[in-house]
Amino acid sequence: CKLRKKLSHACGGANYIETVWGRGYVLRDPDEKAEAA
Repeated sequence: CKLRKKLSHACGGANYIETVWGRGYVLRDPDEKAEAA
């Protein structure tokens, strides 16, 4: 949770860490989600 908050503050609120149920965490490119939506 601390790493997620620090990345969010450093990147202007972009969320780079995604939780994958049953697997763990994945680093994502926030622009990917914007294009898919």
